[in-house]
Amino acid sequence: MTKRLHTVVPLLLMIIVVANPLSAEDQKPLDLVIKGGRIVDGSGAPWYFGDVGIDDGKIVRIGNIPQQDASEVIDANGLVVAPGFIDMMGQTASPMVENPKTAINLLTQGITTINAGEGGSAAPLSDDDGLRYGYTTMAEYFSLIESHGLPVNVVQTIGHTQVRKMVLGDVERRPSDEELHQMQDLVREAMEAGAIGVSTALIYPPAIYAQTREIAALAQVAGEYGGRYYTHMRNEGDQLLEAIDEALQIGREGNTPVHIFHLKAAGQHNWGKMQLAIARIKAARAAGHQVTADIYPYINNGLGIAALIHPRHFSQGRDQLLAKLNDPDLRAEIRAEMETTQGWENWFRHAGKDWNRIVIGRSNDPKYAQHDGESVATIATACQEDPWDTFFSLVRSGAFALPQTMSDANKILAMQQEFVSFCTDVGPAGGDRAASHPRAYGAFPRMLSRYVRDLGAISLERAVSQASAAAANDILAYDRGRIAVGLAADVIVFDYENIVDRADFRSPHAVSEGMKHVIVNGRLVLKNGEMTDATPGRVLRGPGYREEIAPYNLASGDGDPQFVNYDRSMKEFLAEHRVPGASIAVTHHGKVVFARGYGYADIAKREQVEPESLFRIASISKPITAVAILQLVEHGKLKLEDKVFDVLDYEDAIAKADHFEPRLRDITIEHLLQHRGGWDRDQSFDAMFQSVRFAEQVGVAPPADQTTVITAMLSQKLDFDPGERYAYSNLGYCMLGQVIETLTGQKYEDYVKEHVLAPIGVTDMRIGKTHLEGRAENEVRYYHSGTGESVFAGSVNERVPHPYGAWYLEAMDSHGGWLATATDLAKFAMAFDDPDHCPLLKRSSIEKMYARPEGRAGHEEDGSEKARYYSLGWSNRNIGDNRVNHWHGGSLPGTSTIMIRRHDGKNFVALLNCRQSPTPHSVSGAMDQLLHKMANEVKQWPK
Repeated sequence: MTKRLHTVVPLLLMIIVVANPLSAEDQKPLDLVIKGGRIVDGSGAPWYFGDVGIDDGKIVRIGNIPQQDASEVIDANGLVVAPGFIDMMGQTASPMVENPKTAINLLTQGITTINAGEGGSAAPLSDDDGLRYGYTTMAEYFSLIESHGLPVNVVQTIGHTQVRKMVLGDVERRPSDEELHQMQDLVREAMEAGAIGVSTALIYPPAIYAQTREIAALAQVAGEYGGRYYTHMRNEGDQLLEAIDEALQIGREGNTPVHIFHLKAAGQHNWGKMQLAIARIKAARAAGHQVTADIYPYINNGLGIAALIHPRHFSQGRDQLLAKLNDPDLRAEIRAEMETTQGWENWFRHAGKDWNRIVIGRSNDPKYAQHDGESVATIATACQEDPWDTFFSLVRSGAFALPQTMSDANKILAMQQEFVSFCTDVGPAGGDRAASHPRAYGAFPRMLSRYVRDLGAISLERAVSQASAAAANDILAYDRGRIAVGLAADVIVFDYENIVDRADFRSPHAVSEGMKHVIVNGRLVLKNGEMTDATPGRVLRGPGYREEIAPYNLASGDGDPQFVNYDRSMKEFLAEHRVPGASIAVTHHGKVVFARGYGYADIAKREQVEPESLFRIASISKPITAVAILQLVEHGKLKLEDKVFDVLDYEDAIAKADHFEPRLRDITIEHLLQHRGGWDRDQSFDAMFQSVRFAEQVGVAPPADQTTVITAMLSQKLDFDPGERYAYSNLGYCMLGQVIETLTGQKYEDYVKEHVLAPIGVTDMRIGKTHLEGRAENEVRYYHSGTGESVFAGSVNERVPHPYGAWYLEAMDSHGGWLATATDLAKFAMAFDDPDHCPLLKRSSIEKMYARPEGRAGHEEDGSEKARYYSLGWSNRNIGDNRVNHWHGGSLPGTSTIMIRRHDGKNFVALLNCRQSPTPHSVSGAMDQLLHKMANEVKQWPK
């Protein structure tokens, strides 16, 4: 007996020892706990009470969770906790990039993921469109929206219409074999980038001209990657059943599952076909073909009013039709077709040939704008027009129409099918985007309030399951859609008893009520019914995406076991911040000991960043300019106390200036170097980003060059007296570049190359070019979401990518215009490691370069020294014990850079081709900390 006890006790001790770490982990505060809610978990199982614990973007605990275990608690008593809803037709994510607030209509419905793309898609784009938007491929588009961050997740299909228009245009014809291969290649790129399949919108030209064979050929490519076929079918009324048969055929030939967007039987004469349509789908499913569908809970559909016209009239493109639309004979022909013919998707017939049943959601015509939300008949009466004349005017303006073509009974029948999910058919519509159908703001709350709660068409559990878990399966997002441990924390909390849609035809943008909290990937994006600024949404990539070629899994240059922690940390950094590419260089004891590239220099071409890759270095240009100025001081050509306008001759411009600012004459060279010139961009503006305004002011063609900028600023009142304090100013360093040219007789770039760069063995650095066509050999591409306005003559105010035309890089030469490799900048930084043998400056000049400025620029109000100050071209931080770190950062749309000279003799450089991050943290700040961390983790530095 004793022997047996001796056997058991160690076992118990072992269990206790093993269990203790788990217990400690359980006690670690979770990011968020939702307490006391009625959990409808998405599985279809009955609801239950419980708490949901969320940490690091995942659901980690379900049950009874003590409040003290949470960093943040949501009280869900009396509320329903459910998986986030999925909008099976959310059109596009692009508006959320320009303005995240456009997602308010989605979040107030509980939508956490949208399926984007319906025939059209945000990518691919033609080369011409790429010059306007900054990308052409799906891979580039995904990178841009991910680096920006989104309030909700997005999955993306590649649109058949998009592909067809790129290869064939708008015309009615079949593709040749070569053209079909081009279309397939575009689909292939999208699938490898992470698209989930091909989508069609077959009622609209030019997609309507495509034969089944063409579509199946594209679906086949998607099927090769495990993708799916998503379709707005060719017909939703008279030929509904034939359209379903075609969709199934495309799925079979493409070897793909099929999803039918917004299933409906349009037209009262077709309402009886809904049961037959459902039977068709059930039969296919019974035979092993995965077929699903979605609906929106309204009996009015929505489409461009031009879709009421027979598609044959668009065979030469929309513009050709509009050019002839005033022809009375053509109008009579179109009217006769709409009133008397069938066998095509005749929406006028589906609406009972009654203009009272066709509501105009958005007229796009000032004449009719006050009548948006009213029927064509009502508008015609109010405007004293014949309804047909009103109709043709609305076609010309591109109005959006809402024909009443469906029945409530069919809506209920459809949502009672377990393979049916839900959609808005709109996507993001908040902010400055005008909604034209109430489904944009109300689809999911209407489904819950009218059909589930009030009519009892299906149970709450069933509705949630179809809106979340079933929909997640349909978009291949298997890591979410249910409240279950280990799944992504896309969670919503709502008041089931009071949830209601408020949008109607007259007020389609009215926000729904009852959605309290929305959590996306573990972060609150809607809190107490109000949007937060969080953008944790991600691109949920499809099965064709190979993670091994993700930017964060790529590295170039010679690896070194001593620096393996750099590779690990950079992988984590690129993954967290969704940065496409980066280059790192490190020096130690006067040698470059580490130089590697990470990720992509060019996403579309899959070109990796190499140690030799050139980047725009932005404001790291300033220390380079400062060294050139100090050289001129050493050579006796300049003194720091010299007044800048005694060196630069602007007397003629001063004489012509309106209200010349006299304090400009007091600005010294030292003031400019230390950012004490008197300009404060936080109080007024940054002079270097006023290219069009200043060009117009001076009377020259834009963009404004350096001379034009300085001339325009002669009349600008200073924000403070020169020398009084520090305020970062690009203009000051612009002037310093002109000082170098005036005193040397050389171009700024030429002088710096000869006197600053050549002595340290740097030969590849140069001033960059603004436009993409000026991209240097080995220069990376720059990625920044959204667009700006062109500052160049001939395209002023046209939309252009921020990094390529929204500002004038060549005018920023001396303060932000240089291109460099990370190794080049590392060599520049380490040139000052040994002040007595520096190839660029004397020891006395180096000491002056890092010296603390006088007055408020280097001291607090009480006279004590500031821990951080700006000297002659460098930022400096005293970290104690007479140790000072020197550094400079740089930032422009599409680039973020940092160069650090550390107190222990080590120098770090990081160059990135994106400055955005979906996290709350800045890329530059995070990289600054990471460079120190990585260096501190190196156990043994090379001798």
